[in-house]
Amino acid sequence: MKKFPVSLFILICLTVSSSAQSSRLSGESKYTIGIFGGLNIPRLSGGNGNELSRDYTSRLGEAFGLTASLSLRSNFSLTADLLYSSEGGKRDGIQAFDASSVNPLVPAGTYFYADYKNESILNYIEIPIMLKYLIPLNKSSKVFVDFGPYVGFLLNAKQKTTGSSLIYADRAETMPVSEGAQSFIANTDIMNSINLTNFGLTGGVGFAQTVNSGEIFLDARGAYGLTVIQKYSQNGNSHNGNLLIDLGYALHF
Repeated sequence: MKKFPVSLFILICLTVSSSAQSSRLSGESKYTIGIFGGLNIPRLSGGNGNELSRDYTSRLGEAFGLTASLSLRSNFSLTADLLYSSEGGKRDGIQAFDASSVNPLVPAGTYFYADYKNESILNYIEIPIMLKYLIPLNKSSKVFVDFGPYVGFLLNAKQKTTGSSLIYADRAETMPVSEGAQSFIANTDIMNSINLTNFGLTGGVGFAQTVNSGEIFLDARGAYGLTVIQKYSQNGNSHNGNLLIDLGYALHF
């Protein structure tokens, strides 16, 4: 599975390169290949209908990768990225968890509540394919907007929890079910409960400055996953979303 997105990106790059070489012979277009990296601000959304997936906020993660772009006519270009993206979300404060994890005798679907910190870390390899529109400012600089679909492949998934708290039978913390504070320090592998692939849409705006035989670019890109990340509906119905701010350098060919 981990080799598949790399192979797919190489195939896309070869296709772009072949198309670009043919276009260069006729003087019509050119292509770029580059690297980029930056700050990722992901969030899990859409899960408020389930106690186990509600109230997530943004966390900070990293993102970096390779990019290949083929210039088309009329200031358009086609871009493909191979992107490592750290996504997920976090919750601080009172939150639900599966009551059977502390008492296997309770009925299925019963929740207990506690006050602790919870961070879900979902790391993906993603391949966005975007149509980019370029707006020249002068001979060496331009702004651009881009948009397109992406597919993501889950590399690993962890749930990190910290803190200690009394355990309650209700969110209002009026019915304690533990005699004292319980530790919630754990680092749990949740790979088996998360879907391995994620499809979504991404797009953003950016600026590029030509430098010698290449260009430096800065862009801000938003993405939203159309696939529910949880494999089992009882765990929730969240979607990945993120804002990526990155800096990169690409060579012209």
